Amino acid sequence: MIAFSLKGVITAAAFLVALSPIVLIHEFGHFIVCRLVGIRVLEFSFGFGKVLWSTKKGHTQYSIRAIPFGGFVNPAGEMFVDNKDGKNTPKDYEFASKSWWKKLLMVISGALMNYVLAFIVFTSLVFVTGVPVTDSKATPAVLGEVVANYPAQKHGLEAQDKILKINETPVNNWQDVLNSVASLNTDLNLKYERNGEIRSLTIPFSDFNKDNPKLGIAVQTLYTSATPLQAFRSGLYQCWFWTKLSLTELYKAVSKTKKLEVAGPIGIFHRVHQATQNGWMDFVWLIGLLSLAVGMFNLFPIPVLDGGYAVVFIWEGITGKLPSVKVVNIALNVGLALLLMLVLYASVFDVKRIFIKQSSDSPAVVETVEPAENSK
Repeated sequence: MIAFSLKGVITAAAFLVALSPIVLIHEFGHFIVCRLVGIRVLEFSFGFGKVLWSTKKGHTQYSIRAIPFGGFVNPAGEMFVDNKDGKNTPKDYEFASKSWWKKLLMVISGALMNYVLAFIVFTSLVFVTGVPVTDSKATPAVLGEVVANYPAQKHGLEAQDKILKINETPVNNWQDVLNSVASLNTDLNLKYERNGEIRSLTIPFSDFNKDNPKLGIAVQTLYTSATPLQAFRSGLYQCWFWTKLSLTELYKAVSKTKKLEVAGPIGIFHRVHQATQNGWMDFVWLIGLLSLAVGMFNLFPIPVLDGGYAVVFIWEGITGKLPSVKVVNIALNVGLALLLMLVLYASVFDVKRIFIKQSSDSPAVVETVEPAENSK
């Protein structure tokens, strides 16, 4: 019980550490653009609820509040003003007084800064870890992963084992492994090294799935030092890749070809817990991925989200006028209801996925985690 509680405390602390830079960079994006386009900021806060600390500089109150799950920037004036009678003309430092493109830039700046943070994280990690060696002939035949419930795992192979021979054919690199098991049609005799000891084992052909005869192993990835250009390109690629993947999955869900799978607060907390077990690099990478997810989600054209406001100001730029305050308020209420429903759906999905199906090890899931080129 003590160990469990300690792990819970560590995970909670890690959750806050992961969330803090994501929230701060998002709100800083709004803050800095307000300053650049001449919108006065009344308050820049990290967290919600009771004020724990605050200080005022110029016209801006800077504060830290009791509930650290979020934050806000409070620009001067209302976002939407009913000024038909000319009695509510906004002052030149208030939000509503600015041109449509300045307001648009302000509302999307938080999400853009989340992408900047994600890019910095992904790029920095490539500098630290290097870039993976993709040439199988230059990669030693050392196992990086042995997948559960596949023949290799069932017969005792482990990560870090080095394959020496397959059916008496010497193995010098990972390409030799791929060639040897490319078309399995007989028993597999393996000679391998573990902790300096030479061992042998035989995997009967009957143990393989006839429709999908995979051994269930993946190579230990080697890395080489990255140049600044490689790191830069990798950071951009990862931002593009995860955005494209997320939008593709969303499209499949909307078109009803696949069930919508989203992570809510419970799922994110669980993923942070996993990252704390896997090491600091996985944890830092998760911060980048979460920052990207927050940025992308905020750009969705849903009222109450930044993307919803962006649609309104784009409309203003096209038509020269804003929707009425009444229409905006109705849209905001609908958007809030949709957002609450999404959070509820995500929470139910998290509970089912984490607590109900946690022990599931179906081969369909295994296939998604095996590297396509360096596994067999």
